[in-house]
Amino acid sequence: MIAELQIADEKTAAMVLRLQRRAYAIEAQLIGSTALPPPHDAIASLQRCGERFFGYFQGEWLVGAIAYERSGSTLHLCRLMVDPDCFRQGIASALLDFVIKQEPSISEIVVTTGSGNAPALRFYGRHGFRAIERIETPEKIELTKLVKRSG
Repeated sequence: MIAELQIADEKTAAMVLRLQRRAYAIEAQLIGSTALPPPHDAIASLQRCGERFFGYFQGEWLVGAIAYERSGSTLHLCRLMVDPDCFRQGIASALLDFVIKQEPSISEIVVTTGSGNAPALRFYGRHGFRAIERIETPEKIELTKLVKRSG
């Protein structure tokens, strides 16, 4: 089941933070760096981020989440995470498809992921995203910016 998450609720934010730390630990291994911002979030920073969150539940367990910001007709995908114990079950695809249906008037979706995160790059490629830019962070992490345009 997918439901909107009220990130202002402390218990909800704590669940998201736990999931985020588990999921981004895998990305940190793939790209060889723990300098990405998500693993360093705290409950308060999640609650202040201004993103809209949706969660994927198996029973009462939050096993996936997606968060985005909208700017005009562009949706900026900020987070897409799945519990490592639930990889390859279609959770990320379900969350992405759900958000696209929530925002039918968008003209493009933009996302950034670690260039060394081959599973994420393959996932986005399967969903119609195309790499448009490579970015190097001050921490020397190479990121790939991808876009999916509708219509």
